[in-house]
Amino acid sequence: MTRIKLIAAAALGILALLALPGVAAAKGHGHRHGHKNLTAKKRDRNHDGLPDKWEKRFHLSLKKKQGKKDQDHDGLKNKAEFSDHTNPRKADTDGDGVGDGNEVEEGTSPTEVDTDNDGVDDGAEDADNDGVDNATEEHDGTDPSDAEDGDHQGDNAGGDTGDHAGGDTGDSAGDDTGDGAGDDTGDDAGEDPGTSDGGSTTGTVEEHTGGD
Repeated sequence: MTRIKLIAAAALGILALLALPGVAAAKGHGHRHGHKNLTAKKRDRNHDGLPDKWEKRFHLSLKKKQGKKDQDHDGLKNKAEFSDHTNPRKADTDGDGVGDGNEVEEGTSPTEVDTDNDGVDDGAEDADNDGVDNATEEHDGTDPSDAEDGDHQGDNAGGDTGDHAGGDTGDSAGDDTGDGAGDDTGDDAGEDPGTSDGGSTTGTVEEHTGGD
């Protein structure tokens, strides 16, 4: 009986030894496979801080550094686009009417149409409470987070164009053209031709007549 137990124990030991290489191989394969995926994800052939996989996805060159470029002109460099999960080829990733760069600056999400979930798109919000929504301010080139920037643009435009133009064009033109023309042409012409010609002619006739 003891002999049988020893044989059984030896058999189990042999089976365990035979199974070890398979387990080790499986672990090694999994490790290599995971390492391969990690390497592919982090691979950066042009050393610009952007994974090749991400650059390929958005059709960015792998031959030139892309980290500091801004192909969509939204104010975000490609490194920031990568960090913020935005599209480096689309200025307004979420399509809410406000560019990615402005959304990051204002604190709204460039990947969510309605960041605060209040039922109003970020572009329709009025961040600085100046009566003009964010999308319109961006279109007009004003700062949607600065109320004074919007007022400054409005007041100056009205003051410079309206009042100043009226003063220079209306009043000055009236004084110079109207009164000046009247004084110079009307009064002078009346006095000079009348007095000079009339006085000289009358005096000559009287002297000539009296002498004869």
